[in-house]
Amino acid sequence: MKKTPLILTIKNQALALLLLFAANLAFGQLPDSSLHDRASLLRVSVLNGNILQQNRYLLTNINEAGYTFKAIKAFSVEYGWQMLGHQAWQEVNRYPRFGMGAQYMRVMHRNEIGHPFSLYGFFDGNFFSSKNFEITNRLALGLAYGNKPFDPNAVLPNDIIGTRLNSFVEMGLGLAVRLNDYLFLEPGFRFTHFSNGNLREPQKGLNAMSYSVSLRSYLEKPIAEQVKTPLNDCQHRHELLAFWAVSSRQLDFSDNNDPIHETYGMNYLMTNLHLGSNSELSRGMQLGGGVDFIYDGSNGQFELAQSGPPTKKGVPIQDKLGMSVFIGGERVIDRLSIVGTLGYMVVQKKFKSSSPAFEQRLGFKYHFYRNFFAGVNIRAYRFRAAEAIEFNIGVRKFL
Repeated sequence: MKKTPLILTIKNQALALLLLFAANLAFGQLPDSSLHDRASLLRVSVLNGNILQQNRYLLTNINEAGYTFKAIKAFSVEYGWQMLGHQAWQEVNRYPRFGMGAQYMRVMHRNEIGHPFSLYGFFDGNFFSSKNFEITNRLALGLAYGNKPFDPNAVLPNDIIGTRLNSFVEMGLGLAVRLNDYLFLEPGFRFTHFSNGNLREPQKGLNAMSYSVSLRSYLEKPIAEQVKTPLNDCQHRHELLAFWAVSSRQLDFSDNNDPIHETYGMNYLMTNLHLGSNSELSRGMQLGGGVDFIYDGSNGQFELAQSGPPTKKGVPIQDKLGMSVFIGGERVIDRLSIVGTLGYMVVQKKFKSSSPAFEQRLGFKYHFYRNFFAGVNIRAYRFRAAEAIEFNIGVRKFL
């Protein structure tokens, strides 16, 4: 029986989780929500911006026409729902919006890394919300297809993107100004990231910063007044939580474009046990901390491959183990939580090629039952480079 490659298995898991998340959005499976507490909306957006070159050789290369990788233009269409406050979690989160979208991004004047098309789920929060004016924040997560992967025979090798299918992450800040009963104008700024999370090297990730102009229109009727729901006081509960995460990663190609070709396509297991606690700061925000016990099968493999043929058993297991401490927070949106943490590796044998000790984590988790959840996180360093995409399942216990 033919075995499915690990990289394809993880991609299928990522796609399944994202489709499940999208299905929850589309069919109203977030608890205690119904068509009576939301209004349908349609948004179209135009983005203009620049790729962050980050001193990468490919991105700073000038072609025969005199262009570097710089300008990008993008167009997106989104369908979603405005929460009107008929449930407590909607008022706690200042009447957010969520839904699904599609985006096409064009890299101007250059074709070496392709032009990605993305499908994603989005969540729009409000720092401030009134009838005619809003100050907003945005998070979108999904999958992008259409980048050109690495070709070792190309005249100008692409070490930025290693696969055609990549994760899509977008964060933003903006304003919303009411034009009439149906229509809002939304200027803002967005940061967009494409990466496969080291599932396939070489890849440095693609980052872009842009300004956006959007029109948001409500479809059925003029937006109704938001409902004020009586809220109980925050209980300031404390919880213990644990999850087990697994991911696959490959060895990063060196910055001087001299990859160790013998390692191309080799996957290394990365897994961790996460133990921590959270405390409710408010009804919509939790803060906490804890420890990660980590096994990183790629640690030390780069140095081993330089001295001879690579082998996964060539590095002692104790050199692959580590422990990090972290602090972080969760934005709680009913059963869904958006997770962000900062961590520091305090125990691990350091090699020249080891990932930086200071790392970040961004992702989401969904509580299928009150105390059981599953989620996806992007582990990163330098706030822009993906270390791994981890898939996790966990439990929590309220004290």
